[in-house]
Amino acid sequence: MLPKAKSLEKQTLKTLSILLLVLYVVVCSLSIVAVYQSQDSQHRNFEALELSDQQLTSFASTKIFTSPHFPRLELIETTQYRQLKINNSRWYLTFQEPTSLVFTSPLFIVFTIIMLAIAFILCKRIAQEFEVSFKPLQKLEDWAHHAVIEGSATDIVLNDSTEGNDIVTLAIHQLQHRIKANIASDIVWDQNIRSSALLDQETRIGNRAFFDNRLQAFVKEEDAQGAVMLIHFKELELVQNLYGYQQAMTLLSALIQVTKQRLHDQPSYFIARQSEYELSVLLPGAFINEVEKLAERLLKNLQTVVLPIGINHEEFVHIGMSYFSGEQVPYQIMSEADMALRSAQLQGPSQWFMFKVGELEAVKAKGSLKWRTFLTAAISSNRFVQFYQPVIASESEKTLHYEVLTKVSEKSGALIGARVFLPMAKKCGLTVQIDLLILEQVCRILATEKYQEDVYSINISIDSLLSKGFSDKFLEIVQRFSEVKGRIMIEISEYQLVNHLVDLPSVLNTINSAGINVVADKVGQYVVSALYINVYPIYAMKLHRSIVLDIDKKTENQVFIQSLKALAEAKDIPIYALGVENQTEWRTLMQLGVKGGQGHFFTEPLAQVEKAIRSA
Repeated sequence: MLPKAKSLEKQTLKTLSILLLVLYVVVCSLSIVAVYQSQDSQHRNFEALELSDQQLTSFASTKIFTSPHFPRLELIETTQYRQLKINNSRWYLTFQEPTSLVFTSPLFIVFTIIMLAIAFILCKRIAQEFEVSFKPLQKLEDWAHHAVIEGSATDIVLNDSTEGNDIVTLAIHQLQHRIKANIASDIVWDQNIRSSALLDQETRIGNRAFFDNRLQAFVKEEDAQGAVMLIHFKELELVQNLYGYQQAMTLLSALIQVTKQRLHDQPSYFIARQSEYELSVLLPGAFINEVEKLAERLLKNLQTVVLPIGINHEEFVHIGMSYFSGEQVPYQIMSEADMALRSAQLQGPSQWFMFKVGELEAVKAKGSLKWRTFLTAAISSNRFVQFYQPVIASESEKTLHYEVLTKVSEKSGALIGARVFLPMAKKCGLTVQIDLLILEQVCRILATEKYQEDVYSINISIDSLLSKGFSDKFLEIVQRFSEVKGRIMIEISEYQLVNHLVDLPSVLNTINSAGINVVADKVGQYVVSALYINVYPIYAMKLHRSIVLDIDKKTENQVFIQSLKALAEAKDIPIYALGVENQTEWRTLMQLGVKGGQGHFFTEPLAQVEKAIRSA
């Protein structure tokens, strides 16, 4: 029986026992009082008699006497009278104690036996009722205990007929279905919150706040480079005047689809509605020659869209571009792109325009063959340098874990960041080798620090995770270093988790079963559904720096975090913030319930000296 049920049963039996005991004492007390009153009445009657010694003697011997008060009084000896005695020449009768008379009475003995029988029958009956009533709860306790051991709760199994199920089982079964429905509802609600805060409601692409957040966050990243495009559809205003607003919006939607199709081959991009008939596009990590080719092709694709009668095809679309590096600020980048757009419009016909850029980006823009040669040599000679940036707990200010940041060293000693070399590694098909090499380096360092408890997180590319046999090679390296058990995590971007819901779960479940936790990285970078937290074994979620940047000034980002927190708390998933720059941001994030932070506010990434000897 359940512990609480046993306690309740004991309490009930105790209460019943007290009630029966009280009843027993009351009956005994009333009996004693009744006997006492009877004896007292008789005693007073004898004291009222005025008898001489001769009469008393006669009374004691004959038990029959007469007096002026009683014409004839017959005294009968019973167990109530003990003796006659003389005290100061007067006779008094002494009676037996009322208690003795009650407890020795046959009727009282029978009453006591009946009370004991009633108490025994009631206690047994109550125990049986408790056993029957709490049997379903005992089954539920077994089910809950099994769920704790297994780590997950299965659905409550009902009997074939509704009558065969107790009310508690039915209630929990219904509650499980409601919880599932609420989770689905919360996901929809979270998606709506994200959409309303960061999406343009008419075109369903990013709004201006969405684009500004991404650009501000991107240029703060190390070795950031890329391009911004401003695409203006001049003649859409004329379409609205001639054919109405709805026709103009239909045409704008068609132009957006054409733009997306042309950008489809890009590794990553962000598109937003900058103004009523103007789009903005961010191309992270793109090289200058790629941007120029993309602009030329995009312009031709947009010019193929059929326009209404009376609309000038020659001056329909203009594109202004700004190529930038991390040394520039968002305001300068957007100003340069706007100036380029104005220059393109000033020249008249539909065209694109971009100002000249510095020499740094041109140096880094190696050709594919040079990149392959360079990266292959770097892998063979292990020229990858690791940096570690801590994630600090918001409550205790302790280090939760360290994120591994990797750069590759050129022969000159210059370091190239992952944002630059990883896209080219993907293009050359070297991603898997690099990810496994970095994993092995981290394992070697952890093996030399076996008496410490530091935890490290490694960014793993989606190409590696989806490649055949990668998980086996990954686990083989981890198992080779027993000291790293429970001290390694992998980070995967939220975008990849959402876009590979079919292929990724089995891989991540295999890795997770070996004690490797999974962190959802760059959460909020794209407007996507949070359904993946119900699919993957997510250990923690890390906000993208575009959500964190100036969070104290951006209400829409605060709303996003609150929405995400509601979903994460249901799964007991902590939320960390990436790219914390100052005290104001950190204070706001802590107020929003973020459990950890990472960024220059806490510390710069720390270069680590390799502590393990490389194997031959």
